[in-house]
Amino acid sequence: MVWRVIEDGELDIYRNLSIEESLARVNADSVEKTNTLRLWQSNKSVVIGRFQCVHKEVDLDYCQKEGIRIARRFTGGGAVYQGIGNLNFTICADQRKPYVPRSLKKLYQGFVGSIASGLREIGIPVAYDEKRSCLRIGEKKVTGTAGWIKQGVSFLHGTLLIDANINTLERSLDAPSGQTKYLRERTRIRCKRSKRDVVTNISREVISRPTDEIIRKAIKRSVEEYSGEPIEVGNFTQEEKRTAESLLQTRYNLDEWNRGTEIET
Repeated sequence: MVWRVIEDGELDIYRNLSIEESLARVNADSVEKTNTLRLWQSNKSVVIGRFQCVHKEVDLDYCQKEGIRIARRFTGGGAVYQGIGNLNFTICADQRKPYVPRSLKKLYQGFVGSIASGLREIGIPVAYDEKRSCLRIGEKKVTGTAGWIKQGVSFLHGTLLIDANINTLERSLDAPSGQTKYLRERTRIRCKRSKRDVVTNISREVISRPTDEIIRKAIKRSVEEYSGEPIEVGNFTQEEKRTAESLLQTRYNLDEWNRGTEIET
């Protein structure tokens, strides 16, 4: 089977997240699934996990002042900062393939571990941290990951810190006390908190960092080597486009989804 790689150039975080969920859900509902690697970026935003409460993860006033959008993805995990200095990678794979794990731990270990090998080949000294399912340079984290496994599909996405604004990242994710409180859903009160960590940029840790294009090529090559199958440039299907547009209008464009329901005090 040939993998498709999609580098669509979309920068709107809400559209990007609707595309992500569409890839997972359309393939889960399809008999013939398409193994996909997507590489993408977004303008500055904070993305919280599916089971998080925004007031416990984000400095809401700072984000409003700085024009940082707040979004919620359909997968779990912790809050991450997005910007042009990040490169995001997405894997959507058919579990009928023998190399596609059916548990999140093994999925991260296989694909993210393979990406680590590919990055080391181009001079980026990352190591896969099995306990936190992320990539590190020394003790510092350079990726965040989240995943979704359902109906024969193993899906993961991660963000790679290449040359992000670390000061903005830290400020936006430093939630002060006393903020307006939101329920993530009308009937869900428990908030899954992010596991705090020390982060860094690849650009800070290497003398001469590879270009973004070289990094992209290394990720593509690592997926080819791990899967033993070729990657070719591909496009979204019409069904994926329709589903993404529907999700954008009914979910990702809505404050009720991204922030939750404000709690009256």
